[in-house]
Amino acid sequence: MDEFLSTTQLGWLLGRSPGAVRRMIRDGEVESVRMPSGYRVRRDEALRVSRDWLEKESGRNLSDRDVERLAEEVLARNAQITES
Repeated sequence: MDEFLSTTQLGWLLGRSPGAVRRMIRDGEVESVRMPSGYRVRRDEALRVSRDWLEKESGRNLSDRDVERLAEEVLARNAQITES
């Protein structure tokens, strides 16, 4: 996983649109950095938000390793789809 994720990539992890992720950023739910190409979310912040969402949805605690593995899988799968 890159050091920074785009709003699209974080959206893939959360099952939300890039616009919804930008609203989360504006509402202070997600910390980000504003760059000329748009908002970018640090990897550790993306994993934190992903963990919160996954644990809320599944009702169970996940290890750091599980969250990272799931995030990598989702990002790789979606990257392949968008490249096609």
